[in-house]
Amino acid sequence: MRKRRGSLKRIVSASVALAVALLVAGYAIVSSLDVQRVADFARGQVKDVTGRELTIDGAVQLRISLSPSVDLEDVRFANAAWGSRADMVRLRRLEIEVGLLPLLFGDVVVKRLVVIEPDILLETDAEGRGNWEFDDAGAAAPARPAAAAEEDGAITLPDVRDIHIDGGRLTMTDAERGQVLRLDIVEAVGLVPAGGGTRSLRLAAAYNGHPFSLDARYAGLPSLLSGAPGPLDLTLEAGGATVTVQGTAGDLTGVARADVALTAAGDSLAGLSPFVGDALPALGPYKISASMKAEAQAIELSSLAILLGGSDLTGNAALALAGERPSLKANLVAKRLDLADFRDGSSGAAAQPAAVDGGDGGNRGDGRLFPDEALPLAALRALDAQVRLGADELRLSPGLALDEVQLTLSLKGGDLTVDPFAARLAGGALDGRLALAGSDPEPQMAFALKGTQIDFGDLLKQAEVSDEVGGEMALDIDLKGRGTSPHALAAGLGGHVQAVAEEGTVDNTLLSALSAGVSNITGPLFGAAERTRLECLVAHFDIDQCQARSRALVIDTGAFAIAGRGGIDLEAERVNLAFDTQTSQPSLASLAVPFKVIGPLADPSVVPDPVAAARGLAGTVGDVAESGGRVVGGAVDAVGGLVGTGPLIGPVGGSQSLCGEALAAIGRGGPGDAVAPQSDPAAPRSSSGGLVDDVGNALEDAGDSVERGLKNLFGN
Repeated sequence: MRKRRGSLKRIVSASVALAVALLVAGYAIVSSLDVQRVADFARGQVKDVTGRELTIDGAVQLRISLSPSVDLEDVRFANAAWGSRADMVRLRRLEIEVGLLPLLFGDVVVKRLVVIEPDILLETDAEGRGNWEFDDAGAAAPARPAAAAEEDGAITLPDVRDIHIDGGRLTMTDAERGQVLRLDIVEAVGLVPAGGGTRSLRLAAAYNGHPFSLDARYAGLPSLLSGAPGPLDLTLEAGGATVTVQGTAGDLTGVARADVALTAAGDSLAGLSPFVGDALPALGPYKISASMKAEAQAIELSSLAILLGGSDLTGNAALALAGERPSLKANLVAKRLDLADFRDGSSGAAAQPAAVDGGDGGNRGDGRLFPDEALPLAALRALDAQVRLGADELRLSPGLALDEVQLTLSLKGGDLTVDPFAARLAGGALDGRLALAGSDPEPQMAFALKGTQIDFGDLLKQAEVSDEVGGEMALDIDLKGRGTSPHALAAGLGGHVQAVAEEGTVDNTLLSALSAGVSNITGPLFGAAERTRLECLVAHFDIDQCQARSRALVIDTGAFAIAGRGGIDLEAERVNLAFDTQTSQPSLASLAVPFKVIGPLADPSVVPDPVAAARGLAGTVGDVAESGGRVVGGAVDAVGGLVGTGPLIGPVGGSQSLCGEALAAIGRGGPGDAVAPQSDPAAPRSSSGGLVDDVGNALEDAGDSVERGLKNLFGN
């Protein structure tokens, strides 16, 4: 920032030096009226000041009065020796009228400045040297009125009253960064009202081919650029946005000071991308307002209000530009934040999966959940921040919202933490923490979240799935990973994910939701009742080196049960889960078909498992009759997930329920538990107790062999 401000000072100084040299040339020959001497005198003055050649190929006119003027045509000012073209400045016509009396006292008052079709090139070489930096030839320049010297850091500038620029171009090139910026001027008109007062400026131009307009009122150029703050009223229209600045500002090339009210409004932030030099997301409509105070390297924003789509933010912020990195502190509150308002809609709809490839769960197209796109680590390392946010509602998706959100975001040297994080979800409480060590070349991520007393019935009601459901759910998520992209993080992920619900009520709509994609398999098991009691829903996956393996996977309603086992490869984004189903209605027992969920994680296939069904058919009818109508085809294995390779020989129920087994496997007790977990959870248990004995393990191994054969057969 300081480097750019210093460059701006040098540009202004050089411009003023050139203008003063021309003014002195005109003033020096007023008494002689020798027009033939103008060109030679001007060349000499500019050469002395800058060390470069000034060429005047056209006519030179002088008008003598109390406001003498000089009119020049076809003016060229030489570029630096290393420049990309011969001339730094080309003017088709230049008219300057100055106040004579102020000039005699060393002040330059430009009463009228007309520039026709200027072509100005500002460029830097590979070492960062600017063509506005003059060599030593101009160091011994003679004393001159209103010299653009810096005194105590301030620049003495001429006061320009009326200005008119017709056409023209300003090009800025940076060889070091390979950047080219171009400003094409259609018209610029600056006026002073009759009797003096606040100046006005109207500008119509295009920045890199993108049109914009500016309408401003200001105290004067000396005040605005390097003097005491004066009134400023500015309206900018660009990229579909309208920006207003009202207040006072001054010394913008030195110790900048401003106290202004800002507003900005438009249909999409993407329209401003060409003007900020980076791609902005297609977000909007938006409206931003704030009161800004700036003093040197510090900016304070108060009464900040941001409206984006249906979201809102209010609060205050402070930005410190001094130091190794900019530093931001902010306190923000929101009535409603909808993440959909912050998603870039410019890229169109997400890629859709291809048609099902033979129902085998094969490749269905991209559809990746964890992209290889690099995390924005450079952005994290460019800014330090401390942001506190409170939101009445944070909508994650159309059917999922968090309430009473409170979080603190800290960013230091690229290391990001969100701690604490607290919210309400469907009447329950969430408490979590996120950490990302962005200062490391391969950052480590840690995420933890716990939820209690979450009303999953309320969640389904929000999602417009069902309003006839009740019950509470608990969540426990603890994940760690390392990588420079979401895919790399997933490839090394470790930890666990767990969800538990007990003692609820459900209807068939909920059961359909829980078995989305398998309703053709599980539908007959629901029975005719509209509602039934949910004894438990238990899901627990242990994750190690991207492999998520089920420890418990059970839905038990009393009317029917589903038990599953298997895992998910998060790096390959592949699912391989096997489920067994049972019903309490003997007449429907033959419809309780085992099934598999296999294929891409973003779009898995659900297929019946006829081998498992045939393998368990012989014992199913007898088991149903013997147990009074309910058996479950699989039992909890506290070491390796749910067995689920065939129907369990012996009833599950009575003194020890399937839910009790699932809860014991994850280290929790539950309703209906009559048998505490053994000290060695991996030890075999008797089939009468509902767990797998050595014979069952042997059958499981055989079933696994059959399952692997089926995978090979179907290309999985």
